[in-house]
Amino acid sequence: MADPAHVQMQMQGVAPPQVQGLPPALNFLSALSEVNIHQHLDILEVAIGWEKNNKYRLCNSQDQQFMYAKEDTDCCVRQCCGPARPFTMNITDNNEQPLIQLYRPFRCQASLCMCCYLQEMDIMSPPGLSVGGVKQLWTPWKPKFEVHDAQNTPVFHIIGECCFCCPCTDITFQVVDAQKGHEIGQIIKHWGGCREICGAVNDFKVTFPQDLDVMKKTLLLGATFLIDFNYFERNKQ
Repeated sequence: MADPAHVQMQMQGVAPPQVQGLPPALNFLSALSEVNIHQHLDILEVAIGWEKNNKYRLCNSQDQQFMYAKEDTDCCVRQCCGPARPFTMNITDNNEQPLIQLYRPFRCQASLCMCCYLQEMDIMSPPGLSVGGVKQLWTPWKPKFEVHDAQNTPVFHIIGECCFCCPCTDITFQVVDAQKGHEIGQIIKHWGGCREICGAVNDFKVTFPQDLDVMKKTLLLGATFLIDFNYFERNKQ
């Protein structure tokens, strides 16, 4: 975990509404309409080809960090299972207060019978209390995911592009309201240039209505990590 002294929360120019009972970082998230997610580039990991736990900075539109995400898996799982590995992702504020926990069980990623190996993720906030999850839907063409709440009621559908692995371009996933059927936001995987080619790290932007319920924003952040591992994570060995 990065030293909190070096990642002090900077919230200049934003006055988030105070929702009773929410930690400050989730209150800050409630005022945002965009979150940038930047994977940490570990030069030593690239140099020796030894897969380490992924780390990410979660920032506002001015790239001011307000959350930090760190993967928690053991060494053997990372080296043997690669991008298909099961993992727990712990998301904290800049003072290391636990806020959100993501759990992805093991699923095979490549099969002619994709309906038998669909990806899924449980999302908890605070850790231990489920607020919903994400599951992959089988389609023969475009990537598609269903985001559901704690009662297993569909909230959003996330629909990717046909050519979601094209290099040198941004890849957009539409976020569609599951009840009303219209787009309410996007998950954009930005092309990272040399940083992505050499370091195998990825950057995302998640957009949503500013007044969207903060727990629904949390669900979309969790879905972004599942999309990252499912389509864009590369084994560095």
